[in-house]
Amino acid sequence: MTEWVEVLRALTTPNDAPLHGTIREDAGSQRDPVMFKTAGYRPMFVRAVDDCIVWLHGPATRVEYDGDPVFITDGTTAWDFTPDPQRPLVGPTDRVHYFGKNQFLIKRRAAAEWAGDDFTRPTGPITEETFVDRRCWTVELAPPERKPHPMRIWVDIETGRILGYRVDAVGVGAHYVDLTVGEPIDSSIFAWSGPTQTQRERQDELRRRSDDVKRHQAQWFAGTVTAEPLIARVPVDFTPTTVPAADDETGAFEGYNEHTMLARNPRSPDGSWAPRWGPLHYVWSTPDWDWAAAMNEVDIDDDTVHALQNILHPGVPVDRQRRIDPPRRGRVD
Repeated sequence: MTEWVEVLRALTTPNDAPLHGTIREDAGSQRDPVMFKTAGYRPMFVRAVDDCIVWLHGPATRVEYDGDPVFITDGTTAWDFTPDPQRPLVGPTDRVHYFGKNQFLIKRRAAAEWAGDDFTRPTGPITEETFVDRRCWTVELAPPERKPHPMRIWVDIETGRILGYRVDAVGVGAHYVDLTVGEPIDSSIFAWSGPTQTQRERQDELRRRSDDVKRHQAQWFAGTVTAEPLIARVPVDFTPTTVPAADDETGAFEGYNEHTMLARNPRSPDGSWAPRWGPLHYVWSTPDWDWAAAMNEVDIDDDTVHALQNILHPGVPVDRQRRIDPPRRGRVD
């Protein structure tokens, strides 16, 4: 009887036998939704969808769909045609992410992945059978706790490649059809000599497109509606909802609400007092106090400060007013 360690060794040992075939999903399978988030540059993606055609030769891979390449790698450099079929993203293979339920039909799982619990332990004996005209081991693998059903896989004995899988309980699976193994593959199909773009070039292009769209939309509005600046004053409530710093002896305080900041301190001799705030803010003085005010979402202006002064200390003379715009405040004007 075949031991699991023998199958595991075949699954994780590289094999250079060329493989060519089409991935065919079972009738009950449904395509996974594509959802991902990235920070920084977009990774390169490869996904083995229903009826995609695959060429494998060691680490070299080519995936086509409807006759057009969607991903190519020679094992060192990778080309992702998903964002732009005419100018694929080019980059090192460590930027490549395989995803989707069929991914392990084209990618070997690393030994470290088999050390986890995600379909990595047999539930019963390993048997041999002919599958897609190949001698294969077949075994049912136990699901992790977060998944309800076991999965059966078929492993090619000669190459250690997974040629198919199936979750019988839900009728989901995929396997190779029109499969050939060991026939020579022209190495030129694992490279791309046409136009390419780097990650930075792609980001720059997307930024230019976005700027062009915004510019066009602004021109449309100016020509169709009005080219005059649409500046409207709105009431702003500076009433603090929290006053974390309050001095009962002097009356000094710093208070905030969701949108504004307000503070005062006993009048300084030289007018040097100012709060350590990030947003643009105004400070001014009255005979007894130094005051400060700011707004979080937009910049406070002269008219708003004047209106605020008329509420806080109506008729009291104001001096030493200045506008403070802290460096590196995190918002680009």
